[in-house]
Amino acid sequence: MGIFYAFPIMIAAAVLQAVFIPQLDLIGVGPNLIFVIVVAWALNAPLPQGVVWAVVGGIASDLMSAMPLGTSALGLAMVVFVMNALGTQFYQLGILVLLLMGLFGTFFYEFYRLAMLDFFHLVGYIPADAPFVITWGSDIPTVIAPVMLYNVAMILPVYVLLRRLQRRLPETE
Repeated sequence: MGIFYAFPIMIAAAVLQAVFIPQLDLIGVGPNLIFVIVVAWALNAPLPQGVVWAVVGGIASDLMSAMPLGTSALGLAMVVFVMNALGTQFYQLGILVLLLMGLFGTFFYEFYRLAMLDFFHLVGYIPADAPFVITWGSDIPTVIAPVMLYNVAMILPVYVLLRRLQRRLPETE
């Protein structure tokens, strides 16, 4: 049943990410709402359900951005797989795994997205006159680090809301 919630929640999150979140950025970047929702949901969901949330969220994110379709879905799915592996190893540390994935998962995911943007720019998929330039030395502390802080700050409240929804769902999956 949780898979069916992925579509409306992720589409709403993508719209919020594209329209509302840019209004929150105080230092040039904002939180990645889709990442936070996927990680918060996947912590207590079966792996296939978490992957569906990652794919739906990634595609919704790519539809609202300049990323080629499927790029974010692959990155989010990788985060969900790592999170699932860590969750089975450290099951008793659920909230700690959540916070660590919020921190390190954000670093991996945002680094992956910058690498993919750089790659697509190099191969010509993104035009050479695109209005952005990736400067690795400055983008990690000025783009990735603030997103990490935003996501860690948001992940617990989002987790609490989504966990309440998960508890109300029937155990059919």
